[in-house]
Amino acid sequence: MMRTSSETGKPPVSASLGSRIRAARRDAGMSQGQLAQALNTTQSAISLYEAGQRSVGIDMLLNVARILNRPLHYFLGEEGEMLYVKDSEIAQLIQELERHPEDLPELLQYWNFLRWRRMSANGSGRH
Repeated sequence: MMRTSSETGKPPVSASLGSRIRAARRDAGMSQGQLAQALNTTQSAISLYEAGQRSVGIDMLLNVARILNRPLHYFLGEEGEMLYVKDSEIAQLIQELERHPEDLPELLQYWNFLRWRRMSANGSGRH
């Protein structure tokens, strides 16, 4: 059972940060020991970070982000937090893509066409 902050009713920052470190480490196919070695720390320290039982300093977090190839905001954002403006056109697009993921390949193809057309119009598109 995850602890919650008495003021907000949300899990403490260290718990959500720890779960994001764990998820990113697993996505990278690394064990706790491998990550610890890359960070020049111990497997026990990684375990405590992931469990939310040990605070992660900013220098350590920057190294974690670099090694696991994730942007820093991935680790700092709240659960379900949007990294775009709510109710914006991009938010609407993302919601539509979540409902119809089969549209993504065609959308990406069109987006690449628009980029090519813009580069060609600017004279920087060399073929």
